[in-house]
Order: sequence, then structure tokens, then C-alpha cells
Amino acid sequence: MKKRTKKRIGILLTLLLLFSAAQPAMAAGVTYMPDVTAEMSSASCWADLHEDADKVILTQDEINALNQNTALASGTMIIDLKNAAETFDGIARNEAVRASAAADAKYYYGWTYQSNGKKADWAYYEKMIENCIDPNATEVRQVRYGIAVNRTVLQVFPSSNQILDDPNDLDFDYQALSGIRVNEPMLIYNTSADGKYYMARIASCSGWVPVQDVALCADKAEWLSAWDIPSSEMLVIYDNYAYTASSNVNPATARRLLTQGTRLELITDLKPDQLINNRSPYHNYAVYLPVRQKDGSYTKQAALIPETVDASIGYLPLTKRNIAMAAMNHLGDAYGWGGMLNVDDCTGMIRTIYSCFGLEVARNGNWQWNMNIEKIDMSSMSLEEKCHVLDQLPFGTALSFPGHQMLYLGKTDGKYYVLSTVSSIMSPDTGNRLRTRDVMINTLDVKRANGKSWVGALDRAFLLYYPSTTDKQYDVPSLQWYHDGVAYCMTNSIMTGDINGAFGIGNPVTGQELAQALRTMTNGPIPETAGPEYESLQTITRRQAVTALWQFEQTQQKKAAVTSRELTAYADASLLQGDARNAAEWAYGAGIIAGTGSGTLGLDNPVTREQLAVMIYRYSMLP
Repeated sequence: MKKRTKKRIGILLTLLLLFSAAQPAMAAGVTYMPDVTAEMSSASCWADLHEDADKVILTQDEINALNQNTALASGTMIIDLKNAAETFDGIARNEAVRASAAADAKYYYGWTYQSNGKKADWAYYEKMIENCIDPNATEVRQVRYGIAVNRTVLQVFPSSNQILDDPNDLDFDYQALSGIRVNEPMLIYNTSADGKYYMARIASCSGWVPVQDVALCADKAEWLSAWDIPSSEMLVIYDNYAYTASSNVNPATARRLLTQGTRLELITDLKPDQLINNRSPYHNYAVYLPVRQKDGSYTKQAALIPETVDASIGYLPLTKRNIAMAAMNHLGDAYGWGGMLNVDDCTGMIRTIYSCFGLEVARNGNWQWNMNIEKIDMSSMSLEEKCHVLDQLPFGTALSFPGHQMLYLGKTDGKYYVLSTVSSIMSPDTGNRLRTRDVMINTLDVKRANGKSWVGALDRAFLLYYPSTTDKQYDVPSLQWYHDGVAYCMTNSIMTGDINGAFGIGNPVTGQELAQALRTMTNGPIPETAGPEYESLQTITRRQAVTALWQFEQTQQKKAAVTSRELTAYADASLLQGDARNAAEWAYGAGIIAGTGSGTLGLDNPVTREQLAVMIYRYSMLP
């Protein structure tokens, strides 16, 4: 009996241990990418890596100055709404919009689908093009001033018709251009032929917006009063999304969706025992919401927002901790192309995060490149140089490669981490293309569907809160000494890296590699005097590389004569004889090689891949 009892107890203890071991994963109930932990979903995980996490990076005045500069800069597409022209040519705009719509239709025609699964034929697009024409347009017309009353989307065409690249994927609609938040201001131009859409301009871009989502102000003064609010009287939502309180008394303001970056006017003159929508405002923010009246005009009405919502009186101070806090509020949300589904796409999310600080970021990467901020072109860098840059970039930098943008979190345990809203990746489990459509944290080791890692694909870095026009400049990482040489050889396929661009910095060159480089430079067989003796798997020296390049030049005779220079200043030059000496004097005179800094040329040292790349580049630059 005792043995049976002990056995039962042993089984129970084993089960208990197994259950306890499984508990953390089961309790979390959340799936993470490889090398990502639950702790990384916390803003403090990233903010605490920086001693200056709570230091204000830019003051509000400095942010305002940067915004003004961005609006003035060519190519950002950002405009200063307050100072925009107040009249326009409605007839000319009709024609411009028709031409733009026709060009867009030609782009989408042939490969897109309707929501019913049928291929979108030209008639489908033609109807949308014709609906762009305002039949009431006049040559001289007053701009109308609108305020968004709902979280809505700026569209390509004035139509509810979808433009899909996959008839089975209704959640990716090319109609969407950019999300618009509640109380966001816009300039209203023409109206669609069916009267259901306005041609609108928000600060970052233009497009069509549903009429029912916009209230028209009586004049510019009323329009400005809705959104040009003093900081002390403004509530900024930095939650991913929030809702106003429920109410049957005033359905117009009840359960209104407020997404991150929404700015509302606070009610600052509440009277004792005042009720809002038949409720006391205790534990709530009391705000004014924009409301569209039956005739389409603007008014504002009181509403309540629970204090549990992540919100700030005035813009959040621009600190690394606050950037992390706003960014982490997006985790797990859906991907929304062009702001559809009430969420953001990749560049839209970056813009939304920084809008919590009052910073206006251009809509896409190409437009952001024209902002007067510190930025780095990484397109011609080797993987090694990209990592050199990443090691020095500040938290919150926007990184990009064609088709995607992400927020840089930093490096930990030897891996680089980013946060972004992702459409698809190569599955880390199966290697198949995986439709993620998710805001997530991942390392830059993750692969694109083509098999290339994200770090290998990086082409740009945007230091969004470091204006290049002020003394707030960041100490941008300088290019590595080998950059021009490696970039030249990789771009021209003279020496190549792996799929991710790893060049093999520091690796010695073999005779076979040298011969192949010379062969590529001639676009055919290499001359007998320029390399065959080196065609082996053995590593070669700097002297051998220089001699081979000199012999190669003798056969090409394409470069202007170079004045040789004596090498008496270098201790190891006395050992050179014959062709080796001639080659070294030629290369030194041409600037192809230089001293090592220790009084020698180091010609008997193994030549590394980046050293050879620099030699080839400098040779190619000879007149």
C-alpha cells in the first residue's frame, strides 16, 4: 500500500513539474518571432538601454521649425495648410485630376481585380475616372475648409470599388493612400460627379475622401479653431486606438474611434456639477469632438474619454522613452495598406508614432529623403559596413529597403532589432512566403520572400529627429575607408558578395579570385602576362596584386601615363626588384597604394578583399 501511494505521489509530482515548466509559454499565450522575448514588448526594455532615455531631443519650438522647413523643402509633398492658397482654378483642377486618374488607371489595369473576384476591365476604371470630374467646377473657386469627423482614408479614386491584386484578399486595397485621423484638417477642392467624395489635401498628400467623413467649416477662422490649438488646451492620443464614452443621449459623439496621433480640444471651463451627455466627467478627459451636421457643416460637441486611455496634455516630449512607449502601443495590430482597416502601413505607422510629438514626417520613403534631416544612403554598402552603421545609429531611426520601412530599436545580444508593420516575410519555420500582416518586433536576420535578409536589403536610414539645418545634428557614422572600392566592385560585379551583401571584409584574396576580377574587368579572357601565374587557391600578397594590376595595365593601354614615384621613404621598398619594383612605383605614383602608416608599404602582407577592391577602384578612376 505504501509503495502504491509513493508511486502515485511520484506521478503527481512529475505531472506537476511538467505543468509548471509549461506554464510560462501557456500563460503568455502570445507568439513571437525567433530571438524575440515577451520582455521586448515593453517600452522600458529598449528605453533602459540608454542613459539619456528621458532627455528631450527636440523642444516643441525646434519641432515646429523642422516642420516649417519640411513644408518648404522641395519634394517632401508636405504643405503648410494654414498658408495655402485660398482660391484655385476648378476647371484646370478637373483636367489635372482626370489626367492623374487616367495614369493611375493605366497602372492598375491588367493585373487587378474587383471585390467580386472578376478581373478589373477598363470599363471598371473608366467609370471611376469620369466620376473625378466636378460638373459644377468654375474657373475661380474658393477653397473649402474641412475637418475629419471619422477616422477615414484618402483614396486614389472617388469610389467604393476595391482594387485588389488578389481576389481572395479583401484586406489589401490599392485604393487606399493614407489614413486620416478624427479632427484632422484638410483643404477641400472639387467634388466628385456623384457628389459622394471630396478632392482633399491633408498636410502630407492629396486624394479623395468620402463626404460623410468630413464637416465643412463656415470659414477659415472656424477651421483653425478646430485644430490649431494651444498645447495647454490640447489632448493628444498616443494609445494605438481609443474610443469616446458610450451614450444614447448623444450618439453623434458616442464610441468614436480615435487612433494614435489624434488631437482634440480640451474643455477647460467645466462648471460645477456640469454633465456631459448626461454624465459627470469624473475620471474622464472632457473634450470637443468635430460633428458633421445634416447639411454637412461643422460643429463641435462635448464628449468624454476615459483617463485610462494613453493620452497627453499637449504633445508628448520627444524622448527615446516616449518614442518607445508610442511605438509599442502598435504591437500585434493588423497591417493596413494606405491606412485601410483603421490601421497603418509601414511608413504610415512611422509617421503616426512621430505625430504624437508634433513632428510631421513625409508620407513615403522617397519623399522623406528630401527632408532636411540626417540620413544615410546604405544602398551601395557591403553587409559589414551596414552593420558598422547600425552599431552607431540612435534609437528611433527609420530604416528602409524597397517596399518596407521599420523603426530601429537597437542591438542586443549581437542582433539588430526593429519594430514595423509587416505584410509578408519568408517563414522562419518552413521557408515559404508567409503573409504576416502584423505589427511585430523581429531581428534584421529575418528574410524576405526572395531569401535575402532584411539587413542585407537595407538601403536607407532616416534620422527623423535630427535636422541637418541646426546644431542638433547627429554624429552620423562616417563611411569606412574601403567604401568606394567595395561599392565599385560590387556594383560592377568585379568582386561580389553573398546574397546579403557580405563582402568578406578582412578575408585574404586567392590567386583565383584576382584572376577572376581581372577577367571581369576585361569582359573576356585575361592576357597571359596579367594573372595566370596567380590562378590558384593560394592567398596572394599585396606585391603580387600590385604586380598583376601593373601587368594588366600594360596590356590594356587604356589609362593615361602615370608618373612613377621613388619609394625611398619606405623601408621595405629596397627589397623590390624588376617588375615588382616597377609595379610598386607605378601604383604608388598613381595613388593606387599608399604606406601602411608604419613606414612600410606592407607589400609582403596578404592582400585582403577590401584592399584589392580599393586598388581596383583607384585604378578605374585614372584618367
